Amino acid sequence: MPEAPIRTIVCEPALAKYRLPAWRELASRPGISLHLEYASDGHVPNVDPVGIDGHFTPARKVFQRPELFWHAGYLAALDRPADVVILNWNVRFLDNPPAILKARRKGMGIVFFGHGVSKNETPARRNIRNALGRRADCILVYSASAREGLIKEGFEPGRVFVAPNSVDQTDIQAARRDWSARPRDLEAFQRANDLNQSSPSLPFPPPTLIFCARLDPLRKLELLFEALPTIAQAHHGTQLLIIGGGEDEQRLREIAVKLNLLNPANAQSARVRFLGPVYEEKNLAPWFLSSDLMVFPSHMGLSVLHSMGYGVPVLTCNDASKHGPEYDVIKPGINGDVYQDGSVPDLAAKVIALLNDRPKLRAMSADALVTATRDFSIEKMIDGFEAAIRFANGRRGKRV
Repeated sequence: MPEAPIRTIVCEPALAKYRLPAWRELASRPGISLHLEYASDGHVPNVDPVGIDGHFTPARKVFQRPELFWHAGYLAALDRPADVVILNWNVRFLDNPPAILKARRKGMGIVFFGHGVSKNETPARRNIRNALGRRADCILVYSASAREGLIKEGFEPGRVFVAPNSVDQTDIQAARRDWSARPRDLEAFQRANDLNQSSPSLPFPPPTLIFCARLDPLRKLELLFEALPTIAQAHHGTQLLIIGGGEDEQRLREIAVKLNLLNPANAQSARVRFLGPVYEEKNLAPWFLSSDLMVFPSHMGLSVLHSMGYGVPVLTCNDASKHGPEYDVIKPGINGDVYQDGSVPDLAAKVIALLNDRPKLRAMSADALVTATRDFSIEKMIDGFEAAIRFANGRRGKRV
């Protein structure tokens, strides 16, 4: 007789569009039965739970600053027959302590899933988070560096698992292959948009830099604007494509005008080109495939894997605390590089050095593609989830 599937409840603060493929992958794993209980955190819009067993219950914000939430749906979900529950490891969720008690009382294995660190870390927050974490059977974090940090804080290595944060590459790879198979159409797109156009006076086509993410002041795009004149002196005709919208767009446009990088009367001839939000991969693909390097000055997230999915290496700052767990994606000199945080001269120098060495940049492009499609795939992420679920199931009913 085959073993019964491990009945697993995952409690999430929201059901984001980018995360749905991961839950579908987990639900498809042999021996795993998945129920997703999700709320709404007010930051990420929810999508319908198509292809999975999902249920939505609104969260209640009980305090504004700091934000503290109560998720009645999480506690109600624990009334279901289940073997393992995965709770979101966040000290802002006041329901976690009673959820631990209820899960223990019902003999469930407990996994805490989260970053393992806060961007606004304080000793009190860390102590509360770690105290909660030690009540679980195991911990699941987004990155190897977070795992190493927890081990240094006394967590047992065998009880800390990694699920590398990922994006679904299906549409990205389909668009990349489609455009790559039509080089004449890509060349026509580049001519129409004044990209990569050679001239007798230049040994290579002018380079194209790209930034693709929501425009947020934390991302420090003004540093890249300040570095662009120096980059353009070394590489004439350099352009920066900015794809995305957001609260910082007007300020960035004003900075670009002041630095003579943007001509409001002729946007296509500008050094910096604001392209606005572009959502469909078939429309994003030709811009990425016409770019040499993604530059993300600060606060990088999953955009790094989006860029690398098109074979575009990524340059970002070297302060890990300024990024999400995706900072682990960067392997300096292999699939991207880092510059000294806050240093415009070093940012310019690193971009120039990469553009000077075209063979190395091509090799980095190939490595970037492997990183996104193999090393940080959805399958690798869910391997981490499955390992944690099976471990917690093996410890069911035992106290830590």
